[in-house]
Order: sequence, then structure tokens, then C-alpha cells
Amino acid sequence: MNLRQSSVRIWLRQAVAVFLPPKFINGSLRILTYHRVRPDADDPRSITPQRFKEQLKVLKEGWRVVSLDDVLKAIEGKKILPQKAVLITFDDGYADLYEHAMPLLLEFGFSALVFMLARYVGRVGRTYSEANYPEAPFLSASQLQEMEKSGIEIGSHGLWHVPLSRLTIKEAEKEITESKRILSEILGKEIRAFSYPWGRAGDFGKEHVEMVAKAGYKVAFTMLHGLNKHPFEPFRLRRCHVYPWDDARLFKAILEGRFDGWCLKNSELWNQRKKLLRKLLMKSPMRDGSGRKF
Repeated sequence: MNLRQSSVRIWLRQAVAVFLPPKFINGSLRILTYHRVRPDADDPRSITPQRFKEQLKVLKEGWRVVSLDDVLKAIEGKKILPQKAVLITFDDGYADLYEHAMPLLLEFGFSALVFMLARYVGRVGRTYSEANYPEAPFLSASQLQEMEKSGIEIGSHGLWHVPLSRLTIKEAEKEITESKRILSEILGKEIRAFSYPWGRAGDFGKEHVEMVAKAGYKVAFTMLHGLNKHPFEPFRLRRCHVYPWDDARLFKAILEGRFDGWCLKNSELWNQRKKLLRKLLMKSPMRDGSGRKF
């Protein structure tokens, strides 16, 4: 984990948690995003089982965890979500979810939604965006089936974790439709939810939203931070990423909406600047610790 970057993030989040006001809106939906749950969590996308359990306790004490069924009924106007409604989601489909996240979810009686990368089922590897991380096992077909039976719904995260905006139209369509077909065959049921790979501003466009709807999905989830207010945008649902340093106080700040409205990943201009910076760094000569080129 980049400790310098993490320290800055922690300081900013702690400041926001204290000084910005909470936001509660009746009928709204807060969606949380996790990636991995593992004892040796050492990067910004992983969280320890102990920290995850601490957060589930917070949810149990003051919020209402809902299922995808509840959300779909609310979108269709057949149900009103309870106050402080929260949906728990996981991206990528790493195998540690089966070992560490599922038992805790069942202990608390919570449902969740796992977005699986269809081409990674049963594999050991790393995704397109995680070249600097070690390889890790992904959920197997039998694990996905068992999670589905336990009340944890499986959705699609595409095939290879490549932002749809970086693909041709045909390639993007294949990511959306082929992943749905593969996972539907594994589970023997329709896949209803899609999570845009990366999912930030600029990572998908209007044409991709239309593709997802045309493919037969009922909802799609972004990584744009914020609260979902009624009437919901079913194919542009916003989520809030939970980091490993989010203790009970910071986690409550996420749930209370104290971070809404200032997240940089919601800005396409910011993400374009980040991409340009990465390209410049890649073109720059590499140097060792003493500053020498190599």
C-alpha cells in the first residue's frame, strides 16, 4: 500500500467526517462497494474481516440493508425503500469473498450483490487494472452457485475488466452480452445486474448504457460516488467505495453522505488529467532509488 497516499486520504476523510454535514433524504438508496475481504489486506481495494465485521455492526445498529429484489421493486414503483436503505456490493469476484465475506454476511443476515468477471471464473490471476498487484484466485463456478443459493446475488462485471470506453462498439457489446450469457449458464438463471468496469466518469458513455439495457439487464452500477435519489436512474446507479482505513467513524460518515459532492472520480476532466499524467510517467526514463536512469 502506498502509505504516503493513504495518509493523505485518511487525513482528508477524517476532516470531511468532522466538518461536512450529513445528508439524509427519504426514499433514497446508499450503495456500498467493496472488492476484497482478506486477513492480509495491504492495498486500497482490500479490507480485513475484522474491519468488515465492524462495519456490518454499524449497519445493523442504524441502517437497513436491502436486497437487489428490494431495489428493483422500488425502481418499478412496487415498493418504497425503508429509511437509511443500504445495498452492499462487491466488484471483481475474488475467492476470498467466499471464505471471509460470505460467512459474515450470513451471520448478520444481510444480502449482497457480487459482480463477477466472467472470464476469471475459477482462475488465478490479476485484472487489467491491477498489473502491480500479485495474482490471486477468483471465485469458482461452484462457489458462485453456493453464494447465489445463500442469498448473495451474482451480477456481471464484464469479461476482462477493461473500461468500455476503451473498446470498439463490437468489443463493448461482447463484454456486456457474453458475460451475461456465461454467468447465466453457470447459475441457471438470468443475470439482472451489470457493473461498468472501472465505472468512473469517462469510463463508459451513453452508448454503453443503451447496450446494457438492450442486453436485458434490469440495472447497472457505476463507480460515481453519491446517493441515489428517487426517482432512480436504473442504469446509472451511484456507489460509495469503502477503503481499508475507514473505521467506524469514517464508515458512518460515508453512510451519512458527508463525502457526497466532492469526490474527484465523478469528474471526467479529473480522470483525463490522471490518464495524461500516467502516460507522461510511462514515457519518462525510469530511475532507481539514487536517481540513476536504468
